[in-house]
Parts: sequence; C-alpha cells; structure tokens
Amino acid sequence: MQNLNEKIYRVNGDILATLTTGEDLAWGAMNELSIQRILYISSILFSFRFENKYNPYEIDYDFSVSLRGPFSDVVPFSIKFLLANKFIIINENDEIELAGRELPDMTSMPYYTERKEWIETIIYILGIYGEEKIYDFVFRDPQYQDNLQRNSMKEINLKSGNKTELTLRRLKAAFEGTLGKSALELDNKKYLEMYFEYVFSKILRGETE
Repeated sequence: MQNLNEKIYRVNGDILATLTTGEDLAWGAMNELSIQRILYISSILFSFRFENKYNPYEIDYDFSVSLRGPFSDVVPFSIKFLLANKFIIINENDEIELAGRELPDMTSMPYYTERKEWIETIIYILGIYGEEKIYDFVFRDPQYQDNLQRNSMKEINLKSGNKTELTLRRLKAAFEGTLGKSALELDNKKYLEMYFEYVFSKILRGETE
C-alpha cells in the first residue's frame, strides 16, 4: 500500500494547480464539489486523450458515486493539510481560494508537470462551456450513471478501458474522420475544445446513444 502522506502530497499539487489555473482565468474561489468534479474529469479524460500512456491520477483517486457528484475521500484530507499550512483559505461564502503565500516547488514530484498542464487544459475547456457543461458531462457519464442507478458506492474505475472512456472513443473515430489528418496536429486544448463541441452538438441532437 502506498504511503498516505505521499498520496496527499501529490493531490496537494493537483488542488493547487486547479486553484491557480482557476484564478488565472478569473474563475474566483471554488467549492470542494467543483474541485472534486474537475479532478474526476481530469482523471477520466487523461486515458481518453493518451491511449498508450500511464494515467498518473489513477493511483491517487478512489472516486465513488454520490447524488451531488463524484467524491474521493483523499481530497478533503488534502484540503485540511493545505488549510493547516496556510496555502489556502475558506472565504465568507465557504469557498476555497489561494491564501496568497508563495506556493511550494513541486516540480521534483513524479508526473507533477504533466498533471498540472493537463489540469490547466481541462479547466480551459470547462471554462469555454461553462459550469452547466461540467454538470452535464459528469451526470451523463455512463459509468457514473451505471453506479448511480445501481445505488452502488463502489469505486469508479479510472483505468484504461473503463466504460466512460469507451463511450468517448465511440465518437472519437467519427470526430477525427471529420478533421482528417489535421486531427494529429492539434494541441491538447484545441483537440478537446473541438471534440467536445462535436460531442455536445451530438447530445443536443440526441445522437450519442
């Protein structure tokens, strides 16, 4: 079993990256539920985008189902650590924001830069579609819905080949077919931006089943 302190340290990096990116994009403070959802979507979409790469989020998160959204119990532990060390504060609206102090240098942490850049990409995409699209994506997630309908608190599978990833890939070939060779030239932000524009248009037309 991996060391809990090492896991929390890595999750600290993800939460600080989430808050820093949100601040850079003028999102303002976030509640814990939004942070949980962002980290869940980051975890799920990593394997979708990088089919043959190790998913560095997989080892740290144990998301389960709740009616409000995906929940991993390591996130509250990390938030408490960051609060105790005065890297974050809880504002008058009970939301989480950076405290303004210098953040620790985490670049020596394995996969830190990759995780941080991917979270930045995800928040950029979510910023384009707005908060409602976050909820829409989470609650349409086939794996999430399956657990919810079964009233199952079982851990959600983040490993490559999970039900959500397979559903996303079902549309991937058609999406890339519309772009041709130019699909290979897109950076991560542009790829996901165009992919979800395609997916959400399909959802609106009822063509994703």
